[in-house]
Amino acid sequence: MTGIGRVAGENMRVRDSDNRTILPPQVFIVTSEEPNSAECEPAAAGMDDNAVVDAVQRGDSEAFGTLVDRYHTEVYGLAARMCGLEAAEDLTQDIFLKVLTALRQFRFRREASFRTWLYRIAMNGAINELRRRKRRQQFKGPSLDEPVPTEDGYRSRQLADSTDEPYQRVVRSELEQAVHDVLELLTPKQRAALVLIDLEGLNYEEAANVLGCPLGTLKSRLVRARSAFAQKFQQYWPQWAPTSAASS
Repeated sequence: MTGIGRVAGENMRVRDSDNRTILPPQVFIVTSEEPNSAECEPAAAGMDDNAVVDAVQRGDSEAFGTLVDRYHTEVYGLAARMCGLEAAEDLTQDIFLKVLTALRQFRFRREASFRTWLYRIAMNGAINELRRRKRRQQFKGPSLDEPVPTEDGYRSRQLADSTDEPYQRVVRSELEQAVHDVLELLTPKQRAALVLIDLEGLNYEEAANVLGCPLGTLKSRLVRARSAFAQKFQQYWPQWAPTSAASS
C-alpha cells in the first residue's frame, strides 16, 4: 500500500494539557531542503531509543521531538489504516500526546522495546477511536461514507473531490480506496492483526506483544483476518481475482 506517510502542515504540532506547544512545527513538516550542517540536528538524533527516552524523562522536549520525528510515519500509517485518512492526523497527535504523558509519568518500564510499547499505545488509541465511532453510529444510523453491498459487490458512497491536491488524488486512487474500505469491514481485532503484520511489517512476537495476546491467538486471528479480507475484497472489487495457474 502506498501513499500513507507524513503530512506537512503548519498546524500539525503536539500540545500538552495546558495547550503549550511541545514540539517545534518543523518536526512534522516535509521539506525538500537539506540541513546545511549537522548543527541543525537535535543532540538526541544519534542516540538509541532508550537514551532518548532518558532525555525526555529528564525534561528535554527536544528529545521528544526526536522520537516523534523517528516514528511519526509508522504511527500515522497505523492510524490511517485502522481509522482512515480523515482521522489519521488528529489521532496521530493524540497518540504522541499520550506517549509524552506516559513518559513523563515513567510508565515506560522497558519490559519491551520502545517501538513495541509505542505501537501498543497507538493501537489502543486506534481501537478506542473505532469503539467511539461504533457508539456514535448506534445513535446516528448508517454512515453515508460506508461502502454498500450491490449486485456487483461493495461500492463506496464517496464521491471524488475535484479540489484534491495531486498527492491526495494519488492516495485516493481506486485501489487504495478499496483497500481502506474493505479494512473498515473487518472487526477491530482482525483489522489490528492484519495492519500490524501485513501492512506495518511487525513480526509475530512484536504484534502479539502490542495486542497483549498469546502468539497462537494472534496467528489464528490473522488467518481469519486474511480470509475475511480476501473474500470481502473480491465482493468489493469483483474484477480482482487471484491469478489462476496456467493450464498445462
